[in-house]
Amino acid sequence: MSDLKTSLNAIKDKNFGYFFDKDGKCYIYHTKFGKERKSEISGNDNIESKFENLIHNIYNENKDKFNSLKEAFENYLKIYGDKSTIHIKFDKDGEFLQTKSKIVDNFSKTFKQNNFNDETFKQWWDKSINSARMQGNATNLLKDKTKLADNLEKINDAVSNSSNLTELLAELENVEGMKATARELAYWMQFRDGKFPLKDDKFPLANDASVNTAKYIFEMLNENSNNELKSIKENSNIQNNEQAYFDFVLKKLEVERTPNLPKYYILDQFLNLIDKIKNSDLALITKEKLDKNDESKDIKQSAYYKLYQAAYDFANLCGKADIKSNDLEGFKKLLKTHKNIIFHGIPGTGKTYTIVNNVKNIIKNENQMLITQFHPSFSYEDFIEGIKPAGIENGQLKLELKNGIFREFCDKAKEEEKGFLEKLEKGNFNEALSDHGYFFIADEINRAELSRVFGELLYALEYRGEKGKIKTQYASMRDDEDFYVPENMFLLGTMNDLDKSIDSFDLALRRRFIWQEMECDYNVIRDEIYANNIEEYAQACKKLNDKISKDIGEKYQLGHSYFLKIEFKNDEIKDSDMKKLFSNRFEALLKEYLRSEYNEKEIQTQLDSLKKLFVIEKNDDKNK
Repeated sequence: MSDLKTSLNAIKDKNFGYFFDKDGKCYIYHTKFGKERKSEISGNDNIESKFENLIHNIYNENKDKFNSLKEAFENYLKIYGDKSTIHIKFDKDGEFLQTKSKIVDNFSKTFKQNNFNDETFKQWWDKSINSARMQGNATNLLKDKTKLADNLEKINDAVSNSSNLTELLAELENVEGMKATARELAYWMQFRDGKFPLKDDKFPLANDASVNTAKYIFEMLNENSNNELKSIKENSNIQNNEQAYFDFVLKKLEVERTPNLPKYYILDQFLNLIDKIKNSDLALITKEKLDKNDESKDIKQSAYYKLYQAAYDFANLCGKADIKSNDLEGFKKLLKTHKNIIFHGIPGTGKTYTIVNNVKNIIKNENQMLITQFHPSFSYEDFIEGIKPAGIENGQLKLELKNGIFREFCDKAKEEEKGFLEKLEKGNFNEALSDHGYFFIADEINRAELSRVFGELLYALEYRGEKGKIKTQYASMRDDEDFYVPENMFLLGTMNDLDKSIDSFDLALRRRFIWQEMECDYNVIRDEIYANNIEEYAQACKKLNDKISKDIGEKYQLGHSYFLKIEFKNDEIKDSDMKKLFSNRFEALLKEYLRSEYNEKEIQTQLDSLKKLFVIEKNDDKNK
């Protein structure tokens, strides 16, 4: 086994990875595609040849899955080409584009007689522009009304002056403080007449989600994606990567505009399906019976279901399916200015889940992320370096200096640091993050004795790169080799505010991190639970938390993951379902919270009052 490990470690390809399972079998894998798509290997195999075969098989499978998706998409358009969206959550009224057209109608009303009308702006902004919730709501944007009006005029002019995406992005450089929103608004401003069917669009909707998904498909289908991108740009008038990605996918789909919809709009619908697909969507199609225009009797044979199944299968190849982001653009914005972040808050807010999924949505290769859970016995030797046993030699225990997991991960990141900095210099932050960013996630970070774990690392965390070089405790055993945390390394931690060990976070260490609080997100409850009375349920959850906050304390509220555990039938949440959830999931936890303030009799009284409050509010109750 040691000979095999030596051979495996000799492979310097950054896309190469290996692991041993619990039975001692060894597998090699491509880091971009994860350990699921692996190949077993033994000491007799030619490792490089076997890795080449694995890669070849992976890309062939990718192409087969994409072709199946393409065929399903074509069949869908034949039957549902008159629809304005392929997304099931917008399908109930079939008027998705009509809603978007109001963006254009209200844009002109905002500038009534050359005067900025902030009331009209407030009425349509948050509901019309998806990106606005990430970049700032109407109230925040209106704090500088002159700047906002000037920005909107620049967006309007950019649409008129641009015939392609390259020109549009150049024009939008003049917009300040709302670039993501500007791209979205600019796309819809192409349809100024507000009539249907829509006119042809000159450029695609280039928000980060669509660009990243188009890039992901491009890299899934091209083994030598960098060379392919270079070739496309050399042999065409395309000047930026985004346009190359969009046009590549559009060409692969071989879809032109339908009688109702222009080509880039169709492309955006397709990209959003890949980006947002979840396995639960397949169940929703079955519930909603969205195949009513389809002749298939079996819903699973309908064009709608086959499209979603093919989209899920393709997205799942790279681990993208079911990955949900929590304000991904806000997360990236945070990373742009901070590299040490603690996500804290009440239990059940999905801190670890959110961070891991956001990182997975960013990185290109699996080895760019490492997650570990801190605990009371976690030490400096585990984290940075230390003297550890290395076997028996001549009947005596042999000791060696070994890297801890953080130092080892930093060494990997340093190999990509130059590429990260080069892309930053060119202003390509998202690309630098995706291609060269490394993320160390410390779950339950406050459960360890942090001053001991981090040691002299505080300086290196504050000053990234070589300017933050330090001598570690064992530097003399490394010929005085200095250590630093590379520029492309992000340290993310999670912690529950209720954990008593929170006090272990001393002030010196606290200053090295910024702190992001996560609260119960009732929109997650609305998005994840498919029930006819979901709004009433979400309001009941909020009412319960408000009561807990008032009677026990803010930090004792329940996170949304607790409320997602509701079980119900026939698409309707009943009071009996909520009582069962309260008894099985909430009661024991709340009892512990109350124990420090009340005696047993008072605890039960408090619990009973909370349980009675956690019910679906009827219409006649609302009117009282």
